[in-house]
Amino acid sequence: MLTIKELQYVDSWASKIPMPGVEYSLEVLKEMEKCYKIYLEKYRNKEYNILFSNSDEIDLVIQEKNLCHMLGVDFSNIRNDYFTDFRLEAFGNSSSVFTSFDLLELIFENMEKVAELDNDPTNKAKAINYYKSSIKCDIFKKLSDFSNFNFISVNSKNENVKNLVIPSYEALTPYFMMGIILSTNLEDNGKYVVNTLIAPTNPKEYFDGNEASIPTQMLITDNAKLSKIKATPEEKIKLLTIYSNIVNKYNITNMMNIYGDYENQLNEMSKSI
Repeated sequence: MLTIKELQYVDSWASKIPMPGVEYSLEVLKEMEKCYKIYLEKYRNKEYNILFSNSDEIDLVIQEKNLCHMLGVDFSNIRNDYFTDFRLEAFGNSSSVFTSFDLLELIFENMEKVAELDNDPTNKAKAINYYKSSIKCDIFKKLSDFSNFNFISVNSKNENVKNLVIPSYEALTPYFMMGIILSTNLEDNGKYVVNTLIAPTNPKEYFDGNEASIPTQMLITDNAKLSKIKATPEEKIKLLTIYSNIVNKYNITNMMNIYGDYENQLNEMSKSI
């Protein structure tokens, strides 16, 4: 279960917070490695085309270059000159020529040394906020791998930003969210990419006044293989119930949009008549 202590340090620089000790740090690094392996197994080289109940249709990719950020590791910080000595001692090489995905692999290959250096009071360069990474790992593991319909979508005030939401079953942060954003990079070809993983203590702010929808169909492209799955009536009802509970719990206006799905269902029925 998440604790107040872990949550209070989420937005802080690693150098500005008390280190949790080598044992806690190593456990977090091992959880990060598990998430890395989940990524390789479930997300790598896959693209997701998701149709929502409000007729929105998006293409989503979980990119290698975003995984480091998703797990709470500041790639650009560890690569700068201030961490030259840290990299030399932890990785046996002070070079800053590596990708964010490479950095994760370097950390996992040298996790004991990384944990020891971060918890050494004489070392001023602190690489990882372990409280933050611990929470990010919890979110990563509980979020959908997009092989089932266990999330709802809540639009942001920015029309190109969405939050994919699941119940967390945590007392302090009852919902986990994957923030996705429409990429402006030409090479991403109009796809959505992951912007952040969050466990908000103020979830009402993310729901109130923002349109919500549920996924109704997904196309999953894995190299040359294409899989198509559709949400069952039971899955749709379960997701609508999750949102209904949100509306009642936070006393907000119901902004669920299922018109597109309703229209599709009517069209399907008319074809069978």
